[in-house]
Amino acid sequence: MGAGTTLESQVAVRLMENDFTFARRFLGSVLADPENTLIPLYCMNNYISLFVYESHRALKEIDPARATLLNYDSGVTIERVRHTVKLFKDTGPNKGMVGVSKYFDDLLIAFRQHLRSKVWLPAARAWVDDLGLWSYRGRLVTTTQVASFYLGATPQDLTDPKSLGLALMAVGESQGGYVARFLGTLPWEGPTTFVNAMNLGEIENKDVKTEKYFNGAFDPAFDDGMVGALTAFRCALNFLDVMLSGDTDNASAETVFKLKFVTLYQVLASLRELQRHYGASVTGRSQGILDAILGHSTTALMLQGNRRGFRNTLIHYQPAARATAQLSLSLPLCGLVEAYYPGYDFPALSQEIGEHIVRVAELCEEWAQSN
Repeated sequence: MGAGTTLESQVAVRLMENDFTFARRFLGSVLADPENTLIPLYCMNNYISLFVYESHRALKEIDPARATLLNYDSGVTIERVRHTVKLFKDTGPNKGMVGVSKYFDDLLIAFRQHLRSKVWLPAARAWVDDLGLWSYRGRLVTTTQVASFYLGATPQDLTDPKSLGLALMAVGESQGGYVARFLGTLPWEGPTTFVNAMNLGEIENKDVKTEKYFNGAFDPAFDDGMVGALTAFRCALNFLDVMLSGDTDNASAETVFKLKFVTLYQVLASLRELQRHYGASVTGRSQGILDAILGHSTTALMLQGNRRGFRNTLIHYQPAARATAQLSLSLPLCGLVEAYYPGYDFPALSQEIGEHIVRVAELCEEWAQSN
């Protein structure tokens, strides 16, 4: 069948259009003030890569001709970055909990070696700050490690900052070009994004020594790589809570919900895996926080296996055939909420997910403090 001749393909394209109109307005906000919007751009990079990679993959099936016209460069990096959204469920280069933890450990070592190599006096090298922290409204939203993770940088990249900068610029150009080509002449559908709602002057930066900052964070059972990985979870939740939630424009609602749902799901699924792995080896305090997060009714709602089709459609765009009869282009998210969550509509589920993000983010903030 040709493109657009089935409801499944129409739903897929509609969901893509939602994401890319949001992405175009976001990138427009960034380009309007590039000097002050670098941190929001870092926080959104993996999501834009997710949009590009998954939409192109879906279009290869439902509209191959359009997919060919939308071919993009930097595909390896964009695919690697897309996989970071999965956290411990990553099936890319940093596979699983062990792989993600090792990545952060390798990154820590690379940063430390690179920065200390610039200090000519050996005795002074131990005093070099090797971890950059960026906060918004007092909440940590990214670090040099976390930003590198979501930008797709490898530890080896850090030995050549100039080449890394050029590579990241190429990725940004690929993303921006894809967004523009995908949308063509479609309207922008809304004047603002969360960037416009931010007071960019409230973004704060400080540099610290990793050894000191990580010492005792989360739980003594965790090594530096695991602390780095959990810091990425913390930053992702804080980004959703204190930055993205500022976007209340109706034109953004469906994509904002998608980013919240997908990220919260991956954090919860990853924390469940961590709890199973470490068991009683963590402190009672850590066990209590994990129980509070994982034992909550909204966590159970999100992790139910029979809801997988909902999450898969949000990510991969193409709805399952068995759900199509319940979908409608006139409903938010084309009726996916009603199809997979009987008793909920889009506003009700959005509210519950938003409240749980606040809850889990606050618990992770508490947990991150030294034991």
